[in-house]
Amino acid sequence: MRGNGLIIPAIVIIAVIMVNLGCMQRQGSIRSETPLPKKVPPNVVIFQDNRVVVYRDIGATRVINKETGQEIKVSSSGAVKMIRNKTAAVPPLVGVSIAEGIKLVNNDEIHVIETKPGFKHLHSFPNPGKEKDKIIINKSTNTLYLYSNGELYKTYPIATGKDPQYTPEGNFSIANKVENHRNELKEQLGICWMGLSVPYEKDNRAANDDRAPMGKKYGIHGTNEPDSIGEYASGGCIRMSNEQAVELFALVDVGTPVEIR
Repeated sequence: MRGNGLIIPAIVIIAVIMVNLGCMQRQGSIRSETPLPKKVPPNVVIFQDNRVVVYRDIGATRVINKETGQEIKVSSSGAVKMIRNKTAAVPPLVGVSIAEGIKLVNNDEIHVIETKPGFKHLHSFPNPGKEKDKIIINKSTNTLYLYSNGELYKTYPIATGKDPQYTPEGNFSIANKVENHRNELKEQLGICWMGLSVPYEKDNRAANDDRAPMGKKYGIHGTNEPDSIGEYASGGCIRMSNEQAVELFALVDVGTPVEIR
């Protein structure tokens, strides 16, 4: 009887130990099945040549001049494209020649950096997404970006709505083009008009106004108030200087996509 009394507590202790081990194993298996958050390794080299090295860091891309140690830091980029012997007549950045440079591309932005003869950040602009003609209008900077076959062709300063809601946001297209040969346009519209097809639901100034989808309410046009360019001054249209409006008028066709953001 005394021996049996010792055996029973021993069995109980062993059982408790086995249960605890089982719990620990189960907990361990749960932890191992939970995916750990992926960390972007810092200082990953994504491009280099004899002049620069490009690192993708956490939340940024750094371009370092190998000779001088100068650094240019831009938003995180996933792709690097070479630019060589670009003349001022071809995009990106018509009017600017680049002997050597790089384009840093992510889903939202493209950065152009000259690496020869100088080392400087030339421009950053929205990524149009597809290789086609397009206009992107950024209300926060009052800038119009014109793209040709997916490459930035030129940028223009503009004026947008005096109230943030006046200039509609979304994806539209040029519905019509009108030149002021016979005083078809009001004086405040300058000398040319590119109407935007804005659907009813994007028109924040009136309900069911048929002029909006027909391209007769919102448009890109010149102005008789050149000092307003760069300001929030219009009733919802996109104002340009008359000279630049005429230039844009000649470069775009009816049906050209227009994104306002």
